[in-house]
Formats: sequence, structure tokens, C-alpha cells
Amino acid sequence: MLKKLNLLTAGIHAALLAGTAASSVAVANTNTEEQKVERIQVTGSKIKRFNLTSPTPVTVIGGVELENQGITNVNDLLEEMPQATVGLSPETTTNYIYASGLNTTDLRGLGSERTLVLVNGRRFVPGSVGDTAVDLNNIPTSMIERIEIATGGAAAVYGADAVAGVVNIITKKSMDGIEVDFSTVRPEQSGGESNYFSITGGMEEDKLSFIASLNYTENESYTKLSRDFFANPVNSYGNPENTGGEDGIPDRVILGKPTALAYYSEGGDFFTKPAPKGFTTDHFVNHHYTFDENGNIKAFDNGLGMVPNPGVGRDANRYFTDANNMGDGVFSDGYKSYFQTPLERVIASAYGTYQLDDEHALTFDFTYSNTDATTESSPAFFRHTIRRDNVFIKDDMAKLMDDNELTSVTLRQANEHLWGDRMYNQEREVFRTSFGAEGYLTDDWGYSTYVQYGRIEQDTLWTGEVLTQNLANAIDAVEYNGQIVCADRDAKGNVVGAIEGCTPFNTMGATSATAAQQDYIATTATRFAKHDQVVFALTVDGALYELPAGYVAAAFTAEHRRESATTNPSQNMEKGLIFGNSSLPMNGEIEVDELSAEISIPLLEDAFLATDLTFETAFRYMDYSVTGSDTAWKLALNWGVTEELRVRLNRSKSVRAPNLGDLFTPNSKTFSSGRADVCRADSIESSGSKYKANVIKNCQADGLAEGWMPSTDWLSGGSLPGYIQGNQNLENEVSNDYTIGVIYTPSFVDGLDFTMDYWSFEVDGAIEYFGRDSVELCYESSSLDNPFCGNFERDEKTGNITHFYMRPINAAQITKKGMDFESAYRTDVLNGSLSVKLTATYLIDDNQNSTGREEDFRNYVGETASPRWKGRLSTVYAQDDSSYVLTVNYRHATVEDNDWTAEDNNYNDIPSYTTFDFMYKTYLMDELQLRVGVNNLLDREPPRNPFAYDEGEFFDVKGRRLSIGAKYTF
Repeated sequence: MLKKLNLLTAGIHAALLAGTAASSVAVANTNTEEQKVERIQVTGSKIKRFNLTSPTPVTVIGGVELENQGITNVNDLLEEMPQATVGLSPETTTNYIYASGLNTTDLRGLGSERTLVLVNGRRFVPGSVGDTAVDLNNIPTSMIERIEIATGGAAAVYGADAVAGVVNIITKKSMDGIEVDFSTVRPEQSGGESNYFSITGGMEEDKLSFIASLNYTENESYTKLSRDFFANPVNSYGNPENTGGEDGIPDRVILGKPTALAYYSEGGDFFTKPAPKGFTTDHFVNHHYTFDENGNIKAFDNGLGMVPNPGVGRDANRYFTDANNMGDGVFSDGYKSYFQTPLERVIASAYGTYQLDDEHALTFDFTYSNTDATTESSPAFFRHTIRRDNVFIKDDMAKLMDDNELTSVTLRQANEHLWGDRMYNQEREVFRTSFGAEGYLTDDWGYSTYVQYGRIEQDTLWTGEVLTQNLANAIDAVEYNGQIVCADRDAKGNVVGAIEGCTPFNTMGATSATAAQQDYIATTATRFAKHDQVVFALTVDGALYELPAGYVAAAFTAEHRRESATTNPSQNMEKGLIFGNSSLPMNGEIEVDELSAEISIPLLEDAFLATDLTFETAFRYMDYSVTGSDTAWKLALNWGVTEELRVRLNRSKSVRAPNLGDLFTPNSKTFSSGRADVCRADSIESSGSKYKANVIKNCQADGLAEGWMPSTDWLSGGSLPGYIQGNQNLENEVSNDYTIGVIYTPSFVDGLDFTMDYWSFEVDGAIEYFGRDSVELCYESSSLDNPFCGNFERDEKTGNITHFYMRPINAAQITKKGMDFESAYRTDVLNGSLSVKLTATYLIDDNQNSTGREEDFRNYVGETASPRWKGRLSTVYAQDDSSYVLTVNYRHATVEDNDWTAEDNNYNDIPSYTTFDFMYKTYLMDELQLRVGVNNLLDREPPRNPFAYDEGEFFDVKGRRLSIGAKYTF
């Protein structure tokens, strides 16, 4: 980085680092106007003054705070900030196929896709192919100098996707020496251990300076059953005492006992009594069979007995268990369930500067990251049809079927010993590098330009998968011409031959398979994907002219960006041959050209009730190759009322462009349960909807005659198939943002600062995914000319729905409003120094309407994801070579559902939640630092509520844990 520059340009450039022109020119030395000085950095004591005078609310977190928390991933700290929540994390991705192990942040709860993460003011390659959200696993902790969280008006400065704001991670640019750091985290209960190691070094010479680091992290997985609060569960069941919707008795009540699903056993299980309207307790107790280890039938073991509920389908399919009475059901509470995905990551990074002369320098940075995460799931589970002519049926089962006049039974089976557990391994490799130049064109004008290339390669491997048709073929085994073969049947079900190449398999009671059966039935699947990002950018900044109150400062930027993504699934995935997964190849690309201008105009200086008054504006023009052109802008006022009081106002328009996944995702298979269709005559007749007239009109306009009913075959067809698919007709989301802030630094209390900001986001045309619900939305609209009618298809002859599409549509409206409070205080106490920092957010509105219709309006304020209050208090007491750090995180009491009534359940309230973290740091010698800390000091468990107790998104599920670390510098 250039070491010397003109004073005026220094002040302008320092302020522009925060994404806004300077409100006043920072002057480090006023001896002569042309004196060369060191470049002003927004670090150290400067951080506070920068934060308090910015017209845009900015929270600055020093890299040392990661160390103070014993944290080795920046997202673990960001999720504790009141302005943010978890996007994705190893705790919340245990059931995700392509997102396993990701760590993304989410400002204001508006979604990771609406939070722009930058590194040194530049975009970073996305964490997942086709997405825009950055995986914070790829940011080396040892290189972080500070983190700036800016909200309001960010899109005009940084570009699209900054609807909620920007998280700008500033890295160290140089270092003279070598630093080795090691830490380990050990939870009190087993599982979830973490180990971290880094080595960072560099040098600072007259012309060349650089820093390089190697970071390694290993996070162990841990099961849900490894935590006491889960092993002693809080779940719910249908209340047997409930008599209806108006009796004042809750429909569901807490059931604090482990349960299991009363079918899907290892050897397979079946019922001998038909259940056209659903299974009852009688089915499970008196007509339910499975197999012993020898393949003989036996009554299904229901553990400690069925959950007491006389209703059909209302928990009638679950039974009680304990450690000694697990019953025959495979899917018990916590079976193959994990709180955290195992994650291993290696990051190599470097940053260098070569100074050509006092006015110009070349820059270089490089990042390579490899992360490996594995999600383990249950074994593949199936419903097999066992016909009466199956050659493997034993005499006892044959008699049972004949006595009950059964020509076939449905066998439900899930067995990890047959094909193995389904495991999804995600390996991600990220490569990013940039070359740049920066310098000064004149005394008052500087420039910065760079070219950047990034790529993520995301390889996914599925194990424990099954070729579903091959399995069905192998199970339908018969004797034909004296041989046991896989049956080839005609349309009436008669055996007409043998399926060539098929290996027969007896699944009834099976706990193993031969090598030949494994070769024919079991398989693995793969998907290889990559995402490329190329950026060219040029910025010039400086002073336009001088006004009585100071210089008019400006910055102009031109940027070109290209994003492209491809996915290549294996043939068995592409053809939809394996259990539960199908995917087609994707090839998508989007380019954007952007021009932006920022201007800061000082209006008053040293006037009555205006120590300074600065007007700031920014405008950005964006031209996307798919969604067309758009603009973002900002108007801001920075008003110093007195030396103690400052007011800031910001009004802006932000945009979010659809990502490559939204636009180009190819067909992948999904299903929707049931056979509902709003156009069915019986549905229309029983409808009490205010849209009934629209439904009748639109269904007939779509060619369905009055009184139309689907065919019998369609009605009995089970789940309805669908396809997840992108939408190239999407438009950019638009957000109108407001912030009004007050900054108070009282002179009568030394070291105290206080800020308060009101903020508001109103997003129109937000991208929302619609699937099977599109059928209802289509026909309830005023006409068939609406975006929902294209999300499903009907058979031209019968009118039956053949399939639906789950596509994104610009249909939603989102409103979020709240207030941020931040206060910092520093004083000397007992021969040491005490620093206290409080950050809090009060949520006023959190509303969403997925369609724009009145009845689809939802208010989420006060629900689990949107507490009224969130706060974080950090205190640091430093004395000599030691520091004592106590951090308190608070979530206000919430409810699960604002529309709750006493008829729903007896557990809607979720109490407030507070955790305490402590860290002690000391230097045993000048070069050696030792750290010892305890996170979740009081071992606070998640709230004992069926809605919240096992979620890792909002509450600590890891429990109390010890953190030990050491750092050596030489």
C-alpha cells in the first residue's frame, strides 16, 4: 500500500474505505498544505471515530474480538451480532445435500442472498455454485484485521445484492515476523470438538511488503442424542382429550418421552388390514408384522406401547421407547440425526504490495481454500410390493396372506446393513487471486484498479444410494421355468419371462446382501460443479473544488463482472435412477457492467448549531445481461449539531439481482404429497373461499367442464411429481431503505459514546419459490394471466395435473423496521483499563407477503426467528499483560406463532435466552500468549419447547465447552 499522499486525499480516501465520501477532511498534521504524511488507516483508535461520524450505520469489530471469544470462524462471531443471524452453518446444514458445512451470514434476517460480503472492499467468490452468498469458511481468521458491518445505502456504493447491507472483512496487508497460533475447543459432553492451527508471517521492506498465512481447522460432528436435553426430549402429540376446534382444549400437548415411528423396520414390516383412510391404533397393535433374524414373521414390537391417541394419522403411527425397549421401528427420535456436520478446512492466503515510487504501487492477493464436509443421513427407505407369487415367501407368511385374502402386501423397510447409510460428501475448492495498481494522478486525485479471478469447484459424492428400479426388479422374484428369476410381467401382472441381467433378492427379513446383489442394486452418485467469477474495476477519487465549508470530494467507479456456473451430475442422477435424487446439468452465465459516482458536499462549518453539515450522494447504474438495466442510489446528510451531538440521515434504493441458481437451475425431481386440486368438483363445492367465483371461472376457462373430477387412477396415484427449476424471466428485487441516526458523545463522561439508529427496509418483487401451491394461486387470481399458472401442467385429454414446477417468482413483499443501539465506554480501574461495549437491536416490524394478497400477509415480530430484542455486551478488563473478557448474548422471549390460539397447543411461549462466555488471556513472556476460556459458562440449554429445543440456529446446542489457545510470535 502506498505510504505517502497529500493530506486532502488522505482524508477522502480514509472515509471512502467505509463506502462513503468524507464528511470532513481528516487532518493529521497542518504545518503545510502539501506535506506528505502516512496514509490514514481505519484501525485502532480511528475505528471509533470512523464509526461515530459515518452517515451510514456501521458496526466495527476488531479481529482481536475473534480471539477474545475463542472463535476460529468469522461467522461464529457474526451470528452473535444483533444485526445478523445465521444464514447457513454446519449446525443448520446437516440435512442439506449441496450446502453441507457452509457458513453464511444473514443481515437483518433478510436472507444471505441479500447480504453482500466483501473482502477488502471487493467481491469474493460465492460459497456454493450458482449462489451469491459467501462461505465464510474461506476467510482465514489469522488474516482478519477488522470487520465492518454497514447497513443502508450500501448497494449504491458496492453494487447489487447489498439489500440488507454489507459485511466488509478487512485483512492485514503486511507483517514483519512470524506468528504461530493453536487452539482447541472441548465440549463438556462428547462430540463437537474443534482444533485450529495457523502460521502467519511476512516482511516489510522499503519497496516490498507482504503477509502470508496457512490456516487449518477441524470440527468434529456430534449427534443429537449426545446432548442430554435431546436424549430427554420435549416433543408433542395430539391431545386425546381434544374434542374439537372450539372446546378450549389444545389440539397438541407436550409429550416428554422418546418415541419411534411404528413402521419401517430393518427386516421390513407390513399390515394385513387395509387402511384406506389411514392407519389406526388397531392396525399397529393387531395387524402389523415383521420378521425375526431367520426370516420368520412375528408381531411388530411396539416398544413401550403406542402413543395414546384414538385419531387416524394423528400420532397413531408412533410408539414410546427407552434404551432397553427400542421396538422394531428404525426411525426413533434422534436416529442418524446430527447437530453438526463434520468439517475440515485448509486455507492458504497472501497479500503483497510493491511500491514503484512514492506515488504508485502494485498489489497482489491470493486465496486457496479446501473444505470437506460430510452429512450422514438415514439409510434409503422403501415401500416394496411383495406379491403372493414371490418365490421367497415362507409358509407362515403365505398362510397369513391367504387367511386375510391378500394378493400382495406393502413392505416398509430401512436397513443400514443392506446398502449403508446415505452420506453426502462435499468437497469445495476455492481459488481467488487479484492483481492491482493504486496511486495518485495529481496531488488531489488518486486511483485504484484491479483484475480479479475466482473459482469454486464443488464435488459431491453420495454413498449408500440404491438404483430404485433395479431394487424393485430384484425383489419381484418368482420361479420361472424351474429358475428363480426377476419377474417380467405384462400389463395384467402375469409373469411372461425373466428380466435379463437382474439378480433376485429376498428383502423379507434381510440384513445383508451378496456381492452380486450389491453390484446390481447399490450405487454411488456424483455431481461435479464449478462457478467462475471475473471482475475488472477502476476507481478514481479526489477533490472536485473547494467550498467555504471545505472540499467537495468525489469517487467514480467502473466495473465489469462475469459469473458463470456449470453442474455435471452422474448419469444415474441425470436419469433419475437413484433413491430420492435427480438432477440435470446446468450451464448459466450472467454479465454486468456498472458505473457509479459518489459525491460529498460540505455545506456548513462552524456555524450556529452546525459544527459541520455535509450532504452525500451516490448513484450506480447496472446493466445485467439477463435482467436488463437498473439503478441504485443514496441521499445522505451528516450533521454535526454540536461537538457532542451528531445526526445522520440516509435514504436509498437498493437492488438484488437473481443469482445463477434462480435463473438457470435445471429440472431436478421433487414430490408433493396428496392429490388436491382446487378445480375438483368436490373441492369447489366444499370451498368457503372468497375466491370461489374466480376458481369456477378460471377452471372452466382452462378447459375443465363444470362438475369435472380427476380420474380414479390419478386420485390413487400417491405423491404428485414435480421439478425444481430456475426462471429466466425473473427481474431484480428493489428495496427502499431509510436510516435516521443520533450519535452522542457527552463531554461530562470521559470515554463514553452512544449511537441510536432507526432503520427500515421495504423490498418489492422479492424472489419467492412457488411449487404445488401455484395451482391454487393460479385459479384464485382474477384471470389466468398470472405468473402462477405456468408452474404446473395438465393432461390435454383428462385434465389431470401431470406435474408441477417449483420456480422462483418476483411475487413477495418484505418489510423490516427496527432500531439499533450501540454504546462504548472506556475507563481506568484498579491500575488497569475497563472497556465495555453494548450492541442491541429492537425489532419494530418484520412483515412478509408472499403473493401480495391480503390473506397472505404475515407478521413475524416476536416469533422465534424475529425476537423483539437482541443484545450483546462485551467487557474487557486489561491489567499489565493480562486480559479478562466476559461476553453476554441475549435473546428476548418469543412465541412460535403470532396467530396462536389456545386451541392449537399448550407450548407456544418460548422464554428469553442468555449465555455467558469468559476468556482469560495473558503473556507468559513477550513472545508467548496463553488463552483459556469457557463458552456457555452456565451450560444454558435451548428452551424446553417442542418448536425450539433441538434447533442450532438460534440457541446453543453444543453446551459448555473449554477453549485453550496459545500464540507465539518471533
